[in-house]
Amino acid sequence: MRIGIISLILILQFQLYQHFQSVFRGICKCIFHLIGWRLIGIYPHEIPKKIIIVAPHTSAWDVPLGLLVKVWLKMDVQYYVKQEMFRGPLKFILKWTQAIPLDRSGNTNFVDSVVSDFSKAEKRTILITPEGTRKSVKKFKTGFYHIAKGAGIPIVPISFNFTKKEMKVHPTYHIKGEDAEKEIKEVEDIFKGIPGKIKEYSFQG
Repeated sequence: MRIGIISLILILQFQLYQHFQSVFRGICKCIFHLIGWRLIGIYPHEIPKKIIIVAPHTSAWDVPLGLLVKVWLKMDVQYYVKQEMFRGPLKFILKWTQAIPLDRSGNTNFVDSVVSDFSKAEKRTILITPEGTRKSVKKFKTGFYHIAKGAGIPIVPISFNFTKKEMKVHPTYHIKGEDAEKEIKEVEDIFKGIPGKIKEYSFQG
């Protein structure tokens, strides 16, 4: 009898969690559309291991927009944040949004560490901003490419177009690993000229 009651309570708790999770997802979707944005393309949930690259990343406003879509689409995505930010109340928010503390002391090789983590996981998705800064750059940092090559995973490019208010999930890019310079340029060209929040910082290639 006692086990039955406990089981019933757990089932009810799970159903309530699922219900409120669904409501929260709906709220995020509504907010995204109410502020005038639309989503283009289809997010590839079916790919168990992948690396998402987001650009242009010109403003902190990219983060709440991305989180709205992350919750709405139930995207199980981890992202890296400098270790120093994991303090106080912000620490709990970062953990809730699946942030991973990044040790930039130089004691570990970031690419090798991420590739190793992928090799141990059956399902994993990470997000990286390949510009490496919110300022204007002419070339992407190449870490995303070497992670994809080392882990044998595809790249999912996602862009923020602040002029059209469009977040676009571009076709998945599968690298061959034969010509790194050529393939990195092909990925860069996807984002070339797309206006970010601060237009002068947008990626021009």
